[in-house]
Amino acid sequence: MAENDLNNIRVKEHLGIVTSDTNTTHFNFYLSLFKNRIEVGKDDYVLVDHPIYGSVCPLLAVLKEIKSYEEIVGTTSLGEKSVRLMALGEILGYLDLRNPNRLLQRLSMPPDPGSKVYQPYAEFLEDIFQRDLEGKPIKNALHIGRVGSNPIGRDGSPKPLNFYFDPQGQIKRHILITGMSGVGKTHTASVIIEELSNKTGDPVVIFDPYGEYNTIGVASEWFNKLAQDGGVSPKDYPFSVKVKIYAPDPDGVQHNFEGSGFKLEDNPRYSVQKTPEKWASSTNEQAKKADKDEFKQAVSHDQITIFNSVGLSSEEKSSFYTFCAKTLWNNRIDGGVEPFLLVVERPEDIDADALLALACDGRRYGVSLCLLSQHPAKVDSRILSQMGTQLMGRTTDAGDLDRLKGMAGEDVGLLPKLRPGEWIVNGIELARPTKVFIRERYSQPPVI
Repeated sequence: MAENDLNNIRVKEHLGIVTSDTNTTHFNFYLSLFKNRIEVGKDDYVLVDHPIYGSVCPLLAVLKEIKSYEEIVGTTSLGEKSVRLMALGEILGYLDLRNPNRLLQRLSMPPDPGSKVYQPYAEFLEDIFQRDLEGKPIKNALHIGRVGSNPIGRDGSPKPLNFYFDPQGQIKRHILITGMSGVGKTHTASVIIEELSNKTGDPVVIFDPYGEYNTIGVASEWFNKLAQDGGVSPKDYPFSVKVKIYAPDPDGVQHNFEGSGFKLEDNPRYSVQKTPEKWASSTNEQAKKADKDEFKQAVSHDQITIFNSVGLSSEEKSSFYTFCAKTLWNNRIDGGVEPFLLVVERPEDIDADALLALACDGRRYGVSLCLLSQHPAKVDSRILSQMGTQLMGRTTDAGDLDRLKGMAGEDVGLLPKLRPGEWIVNGIELARPTKVFIRERYSQPPVI
């Protein structure tokens, strides 16, 4: 690797020196107050040369802690006090820059004491975090939000570090979004749906008990202004997806668009029809079999299908969504519909056995779940164990926190302190649980 290539990866001036206390997962280093002209802090990323391969295989680590302490220096009995900073880095792995597939690999030897610690450029980090489990660049990466780190770019200015999902990973794995009321679970699910529908066209089916997703296919005025200013690319977010809505009150759906100037009857992308009453009946098995062909139209490429249940009683909603889940599942097993993502706002509204079948066998047949829950402790542990990606928001209930320990790891203590829009994200594709700030919604917010 040429020296110029190295200069495009890390800031030339080093941050500090690794101490003698190192292992394969963590290392301490003295953070130089004099040389460190760049502000760094907790959750920022650093690079250290590999103990054998050197700079061509840098170690990537995240700062977990920074401490300051005083030490006595000088030869007098009283001496002089000097303040030093000690930082703790958690090693995520090392990268072989000679290989175009930059995969984070597990370290087998600790970094050498005395090694210099550098700050990576924002562009380098973003490139690393937009790669799949094989180290290959992700196609149509889903921009979910940003992490807490603000590294500097090659132009010398701080840049937000975006957070991405691999769309192939999300349609092959289940997603859990959990947190107490008001933290933004629906908002977070909407961001994921926006990304999938605009960038991949993968079918999405939504069980929407409160009418919060009806406007998901319409670009907001804020997004249009952002696109005009060059903040986002309209090519990435064409908002051309079809939206099919089943609702007990089709006329009432228009209420969600009040103030936007959007008229359902003027937009051919939107189709709204009345939900057949028999779908909310759990006793008419013949009607359910007869409606199997109807459900084949509910899942198709470049389409979001919303099963709105506003106006139904709790019992009717439970019967309705259980019926929809079973019918969609049977259609998928028979090959009647293509693979899809099923977003479930209230898992408790679905028959437990039906939901368990989707969670345990869904991925095998191309059905991925996105479950939203206020209380994960009330969700069957067998279902939670199948959630390959977890987004955990503010949680204070002791039982819920205990259930999330295995997902959040040592960051479980952060969950009661999170603010709305802040999440601890964990999953198969991540080296460690990561704090993420979910981005703003690009679609028209509904009027509820």
